Amino acid sequence: MTFTKEDGLIQRIALLNQAITIHVNQLFASPHINSTNYFYLLKLLDYPEITQSNFSALVKLNQSTITRAINTLVKNGYIDKLSSEDKRSALLKLTPLGKETALSIKEKVEELNQYLLPDQSDSQMVQLLEKMEQRLDKLDQKNPKKN
Repeated sequence: MTFTKEDGLIQRIALLNQAITIHVNQLFASPHINSTNYFYLLKLLDYPEITQSNFSALVKLNQSTITRAINTLVKNGYIDKLSSEDKRSALLKLTPLGKETALSIKEKVEELNQYLLPDQSDSQMVQLLEKMEQRLDKLDQKNPKKN
């Protein structure tokens, strides 16, 4: 991947995202785990037995997107969805297969992070990402989404 001086930050990040997505899809051994759903397993590893509504708030994605991904992971044996009267408060937890897969994914993602940024300390990366997130939040406040 080659960048030119004229490439802006956003374009470079988009191209890097595309390249990382391709690599991540090749990295995971499971046919059901990919760059769009692996982080669900990682979040459930960090937050075991969380309700689906709390999970939705945690990952900050569209509810229908989350529901589809969760249902697919349930169908493929990675997540158990323990029912309640309110579907939004169903309890989510990793199955043994889900936990094993999540631990493997976590290790691979950590290795990839270290490979991509070997000279960056964790605190430097966290600071950079937090600064970008804060600036994006400010943009969102200036330009609220229209319904």
